[in-house]
Amino acid sequence: MAITQILGATGRGTLSLLASLGQMGTFAGRTLRWLTRFPYLEGVLQQAARVGVQSLAVVCCIQFFVGANIALVGDSIFRQFGGQNLLGIYVGMTSVIGMAPMLVGALLCAKPGTEITATIASMRVKEQIDALEVMAVNPFWYLIIPRFLAFLLVTPALTVFSYLASVGGGFAAAVFQLGNNPGTFLSDVVRFLTLNDLFNGIWRAEIFALDICLVSCFFGYFSRPGPAGVSRAINLAVVIGSTSIIVINYFLTQVMY
Repeated sequence: MAITQILGATGRGTLSLLASLGQMGTFAGRTLRWLTRFPYLEGVLQQAARVGVQSLAVVCCIQFFVGANIALVGDSIFRQFGGQNLLGIYVGMTSVIGMAPMLVGALLCAKPGTEITATIASMRVKEQIDALEVMAVNPFWYLIIPRFLAFLLVTPALTVFSYLASVGGGFAAAVFQLGNNPGTFLSDVVRFLTLNDLFNGIWRAEIFALDICLVSCFFGYFSRPGPAGVSRAINLAVVIGSTSIIVINYFLTQVMY
C-alpha cells in the first residue's frame, strides 16, 4: 500500500510538473508573439525607470562588497604561493566572468521580480486583468510586454555598473587593506579582461533578466485567489527564478568559455 501511494504521488507530481511546463511554454509563446507588436511605450519607460533606478544602488552596494570579498579570499590563496601580484587578474576575471552577471540576475529576481509577481497577482485576484480583457485591452500588451522591454533596456546598464562596483570593491580591499600596488592591480584588470568577456557578461545578464521576467510574470498571471495565492505566487517565482539562473549560468558558461 505504501509503495502504491508513493508511486501515485510521484505520478501526480510528474503530471503536474509537465502541465506547468506546457503552460509556461504557451505563456512564453504568447509573449514572443506580442513582442512583435508596437509596445505600450509609456509603460515601458515607467517600468524601466522603476527597475533601473530602484535596483542600481542595491546592485552597486552588493557588488562592491562581493568584489572586496573576492580580493580577500584571493589574497589568502595567492599569498601561500607568493602570487599576490595575480590578485588583479583574479578579481577582474572572477567578478566580470563569474559573479557580476549572475548576481545581477539574482538581484533582479529578488527586487523587481517579486514586485512584478505581486503586482500582477494582485490584479488577477482583484479581477483587474479580466476587466482589461472586457475593455478589449490585451493583458500581454499592457502588462507583460512593457516589463520585458524594460528588463531588456535596463539590464546592460546595471551589468556595467556591477562591473565597476565589483572591481572597485576588489581594488579598495587590495590596495587599502592588503597593501597591493594600485597600478599593478588596475593594469592586470585591463590587460587580461577582453571586450569579449565584457559583452559575454552583458548577454548572460540579459538572458537571466528575460528568464526572471518570464517566471515572475507567469506566476503572477496565473496566481490563485486570495492572499495565500499571491504569497504562493511570489514564493514560487523567487525559488524557480533563482534556481533557473544557476542552471542557465552553467550551460552558458560551458558554451561561451
